[in-house]
Amino acid sequence: MTALVEPESLVAFLWLLGAVATDMGAIYALVRSHGFRRLSWAAASIAAIFLSFFCLRHSVLVIPLAVAYALWCVFGIFGTLLLGRLFFGQRLNRAQGIGVALLTLGVLCMSLS
Repeated sequence: MTALVEPESLVAFLWLLGAVATDMGAIYALVRSHGFRRLSWAAASIAAIFLSFFCLRHSVLVIPLAVAYALWCVFGIFGTLLLGRLFFGQRLNRAQGIGVALLTLGVLCMSLS
């Protein structure tokens, strides 16, 4: 019996999710730093973005770079939209929503080809 997903691919995807999560943490800390005026939040943002790239590095060992980066970006966009909505009360207008939908469609096309 064969596995639906190879363990190596699953691990790479988990690294990618780690990259997205730490990137979202970096974005949150960046906003909280108020333009790098709060040094502890600024340092947290910088540390999280380094950690995000560390995780992304592990995922691109298995997932093609263009696909991994595109997924990282789209998952990051949706995560950032969620963070903005939940923690900062931000909303998208119609044009921005259409843009996000088009980005998502493009990444899906890349990932499935």
